[in-house]
Amino acid sequence: MRASLASAYVALATTQVYSDWDWDAAEASLNKAAALEPSSAGVFRIRSYRYRVLGDLDQAIKLYEQAVALDPLRAASRVSEGYLLYVAGRHDEARAALQKALELNAQCAYVHAHLAKILIYEGKPEQALAEIEKEPIEWQRLETQVLAYHALGREQESDAVLAALIAKHQNDAAYQIAEVYAFRGESDKSFAWLERAYQQRDTGLPEIKTDPLLKNLRPDPRFNELLKKLHLPT
Repeated sequence: MRASLASAYVALATTQVYSDWDWDAAEASLNKAAALEPSSAGVFRIRSYRYRVLGDLDQAIKLYEQAVALDPLRAASRVSEGYLLYVAGRHDEARAALQKALELNAQCAYVHAHLAKILIYEGKPEQALAEIEKEPIEWQRLETQVLAYHALGREQESDAVLAALIAKHQNDAAYQIAEVYAFRGESDKSFAWLERAYQQRDTGLPEIKTDPLLKNLRPDPRFNELLKKLHLPT
């Protein structure tokens, strides 16, 4: 009964984080869940995400390590851990976590896209393209192709893939479209898509504070205005 009630609070916190963007309410729900089930991996996962979007990556990583320790055979946890470590710039550790995810589930989604982003940041876009071909999720594959082609200076191909991403996924990947525009240095278009993501309540939008792909936007006053709209610290 206690575990069932704890799961209900975790589900509530998940909604408060991903849809409501109510960070204080989410923390209150997580506290209730943790009191009922202290060893809940779900509590640690959602609490880690909350710290990540608020900008405390060190605490987010510590919490996610605890989530993984409680549920070590969950491949999706290794994927999220790898992405979090990539966001923190800890690429070797990120790669190790993502490889562990593949050991647990060779068909695991998002792994190859995350590995490709690491390769792009390491200045290896050709290797990234090869990695991207293995990614089963279409919008992730398209997004990372746009990034890799741009990094290679192959702008016509980058434009063509971006057009496909917009045509197919403008209603479910507005945030990712904003990411690629930011990476390509097209700030006005990126902010336009971030506003669209805000109107669509895109679940990726709260990641703006720590997202490496948006670093070009941070000096712009519009960035802090968006943080305020999301109730995130500026």
